[in-house]
Amino acid sequence: MRFEDLEIGIIDVEQGIRQTLDKELLDELTASIKQYGILQPLVVEPFDEGRYKLLIGNRRLVAAKLAGLEKVPVIILDEPLESKDSLAMKLVENLHREGLDPIDEAEAYATLKDMGVKVSEIARRVGKERTYVSHSMRLLGLHPRVRKSVRQHELPREHALSLLRLEPYQQIALAEEVMEKGLTMVETRDKVRRLLGKELKWRLVPIRIEPAVYDRLIQIAPEGDVAELLKKAVERILTETSPQLLS
Repeated sequence: MRFEDLEIGIIDVEQGIRQTLDKELLDELTASIKQYGILQPLVVEPFDEGRYKLLIGNRRLVAAKLAGLEKVPVIILDEPLESKDSLAMKLVENLHREGLDPIDEAEAYATLKDMGVKVSEIARRVGKERTYVSHSMRLLGLHPRVRKSVRQHELPREHALSLLRLEPYQQIALAEEVMEKGLTMVETRDKVRRLLGKELKWRLVPIRIEPAVYDRLIQIAPEGDVAELLKKAVERILTETSPQLLS
């Protein structure tokens, strides 16, 4: 089993595969493929010299043709399988292979899910947490350029996951910054929040104040709001000593 990009012209569809497709859904998929590419690979097997038989993904193949693609991502089975259960077993076996990149892994999970295998069952079969499998499949929602960086191990998986809330052009820009500057996860998440226009939430830090001091703070705090008074005091100290922390 291997992952490749195949020319559409060498992929054949069996006559038994349903040819009538919902036009509205097909139009939506075609538009998505034009913008983001195919997020989930087709499954094929070799059956003639230089040609392949489609096993899973007829709707994606049709939409890819309508979108004008010349090649599509596929999972190529090394030998014919008797049933979908056999395919599922083969995919799970492949997921245990060392060196599998995060996108190949995500595509395999998505293919299993497309075959009707529940996420919890996928997680059990591969020995991963359910959330890990779910998050991995979300990587397929990244812009193709960002997915390529993840596939080539240039952009760490966790950093990539944090970019999913951004617009495609923002994903590309921040991914490049992460790779160029070696941003940490904390720095990356902070930049994502800023791009989304969300301020960092204040963290609750327990402090001990003597009763007499607290009574005095209530007297000088606007409307008796001690928390707001302390917050402004901390901001003033940071502005004077470490302004870069607030920039």
